[in-house]
Amino acid sequence: MKNRRARGFTLIEILLVVGLVGIIASAALAPLVVTVRSLEEAQARWGRRHNARDAADAMYRDLRLALRNPSFQSVRIIHEEGLGNDADDRLVMWSAAPKYEGKSAGVVVYRVLPEDSFSDDAPGLYRWVICGQPSLHAQSGDIFGAGSADVPEPMDIDPDDLEAKDGELILSTARGLRFWFPHGDEWEQEDYEGWLPEILRAEIVLAEGSYVRTERFVNAEK
Repeated sequence: MKNRRARGFTLIEILLVVGLVGIIASAALAPLVVTVRSLEEAQARWGRRHNARDAADAMYRDLRLALRNPSFQSVRIIHEEGLGNDADDRLVMWSAAPKYEGKSAGVVVYRVLPEDSFSDDAPGLYRWVICGQPSLHAQSGDIFGAGSADVPEPMDIDPDDLEAKDGELILSTARGLRFWFPHGDEWEQEDYEGWLPEILRAEIVLAEGSYVRTERFVNAEK
């Protein structure tokens, strides 16, 4: 009786099988890959908005702690508008917020530093705290006397003179900052100087999209 030699697979047959398995696996995994990418993008968007919300929380918290002072206004919003950019506003306030950081009451400034190829400073939304600047007629009394009219007030600080190294980067994805005030049924950007406004809308322009927050201050001057 003759033994039959078992017939094996040829190389071409093996390659065909491997190719078919690869095609089937790719077709089966494609929806999963798309789902994973969508989840990653959604998570990234959520992270950006979550960070922007934290930055807005910080701004409004500092504003709610604004202090009245007899010699200067407590809140100043500087509306800057350049070529193709209306999101370059600055926020300056005299606030008690630094007290919760182990400092004295002082000036708190918010401003977005843009991307600059000539600077090593990281772009984004910065927060500066400037304490220890005397007021001409501080709440504790007239520090310099009646002949000191040339002494600058703390709120005279120019936000454009502040350097990144002296501030805190609180939102690296911020690319602009806008503040809006209600006028009838519309919202408008404008300069502001005074006590707390009754309503203030802040818009943080991000590298992708923006985050908008509106708050009413119960202790605002009517």
